[in-house]
Amino acid sequence: MLGNEGPLAHAVRTASERAYVDGLTAGGEEAWARASGARPEPASKRLLVHLSHSIERAVMSGPRADPTVVVALFQRLEFFDRERAVYARMAEAGVRVVVGFVDGDRHDVPDGVHAVVLDPTEPLADEWTVVAAGPEAGAFLVATDQHRRDPQESGEQAGRVFLGRWGYSQAQTGSELARLRFALGDRLDPDLRRTIDHLLARSMPSGGTPASSSGTTGEAWATTSLNHMIDRLLSARAGTRELRAQLADAQQAAAARAAAELDPSSGLPTAEVLGRWTGPADPEALPVGIALFDLPELAGDRVRGDARAAYFAAHQVAAALTQPLGPVDTAVRLSEREFALVVPGASDRHLAGMCDRIGDQLQLASQGYPGVGLQGRLAMIVTRVRPLPIDDLRAALGHLPEQPYGYRPVDAGETPAGERIVVAATGSPGADPVAPPPQAHAPAPQRAPADPADPAEATPARRPRPYLDAGSGGQGASRPAGENDPHDAAQEALRRLVSGDGGADNRYDVFADLSEPGWPPAGGGHGQRRP
Repeated sequence: MLGNEGPLAHAVRTASERAYVDGLTAGGEEAWARASGARPEPASKRLLVHLSHSIERAVMSGPRADPTVVVALFQRLEFFDRERAVYARMAEAGVRVVVGFVDGDRHDVPDGVHAVVLDPTEPLADEWTVVAAGPEAGAFLVATDQHRRDPQESGEQAGRVFLGRWGYSQAQTGSELARLRFALGDRLDPDLRRTIDHLLARSMPSGGTPASSSGTTGEAWATTSLNHMIDRLLSARAGTRELRAQLADAQQAAAARAAAELDPSSGLPTAEVLGRWTGPADPEALPVGIALFDLPELAGDRVRGDARAAYFAAHQVAAALTQPLGPVDTAVRLSEREFALVVPGASDRHLAGMCDRIGDQLQLASQGYPGVGLQGRLAMIVTRVRPLPIDDLRAALGHLPEQPYGYRPVDAGETPAGERIVVAATGSPGADPVAPPPQAHAPAPQRAPADPADPAEATPARRPRPYLDAGSGGQGASRPAGENDPHDAAQEALRRLVSGDGGADNRYDVFADLSEPGWPPAGGGHGQRRP
């Protein structure tokens, strides 16, 4: 089963692929707004440092024409000290360099570098700015300190949040250089002011020359490519953060399962094991995938009064739920007919794939002894809310009848925290519990029936879909075909790290490349065997 893609996972993946292709054109307006500087974006100081380095490297490594001017505002001298050698090398190469600081009256700067003292009360004191302009090219980074920090970033300085713009438009670079030239005024050396004025006269559009803040087509392409790479790198970094959180969570999971009371029929932990996810919700909380299964026949006539049938049916459900679990995942029995799957660090795609496999196993188990039909409903969500929103999932199940055969997935709406819930059939032939993201422009999931007791009156309707993230971590992002989901990779890497070596005859290479074609192996193992 592990080598095959289930209907839910397949639909989520294909919807993501459609969303990516549609986004190449539908996202043009957004990309143009970013390239033109019409939409400043929040950015951490860590990102600004990398953007600053990219501009500095472009000036030093690429071809230059005289005069080339670089103006950099570092807020404080200590931030410039880390880049002192770079700006000294620029000055030696003939670049006209201006650096600005807030603190102190005198600054020890390299020869050829012009230092400007900023007043703590002027707007420039809050800027992190690097503007590099020449007669034939330009690059700029302009950001304003928001005086708050990103809780997902480690370190007080790295997490500082700015609102900024950046790009390679020569026209926009000229506008930023002109703004700084007038804002700094007489604090600039007279000769340097004349150089900047001469450069602006040469490079800025004049008369009937077309002018655009987004720059030429080539400059807009370069800026759009830069923004795309930034988005992907931030998404990958978010996946790394969640992997670290998963590793920390693994120890807590093992301890909670060891101490939990077990249900005697199924052998699964009872609801008390969920108590370990009762901490306060915050942006750094590990996302947890939850799937609530409601299987009504476990409380039906077939098992009522027949302890043996109830025991075997509960064990069949437990086997189906635990078969796809990783070492930090938990299956829980909440009541006679309700079970929950808890998957720390899961993405929507990963959770959907697990529910696919569980639904297949439930369907198979329904065909044998004790003849209890294990079809029913499931509600799933990926959440950072604490305590886990089990009650919200239970309420969402009401959007489908108890026997939802033939029903398509239902968008059950948002929780109070703004997270989406999907309700779908499970364990029945042909069940397809999927709701692709809104960007996919694919047929919408079936609307919740007004009267769940009368399925015949339910009619399909177009409505927004919940966003089943098949991409990077970044909210609202989609993933092109063939790329791994960082959350999936994190989950699988953790599984392999914990499962590790299983003895001389069952050894796994925990350093195998997850992106290799053919992963996971057709045999369903969690790693590749060493030779």
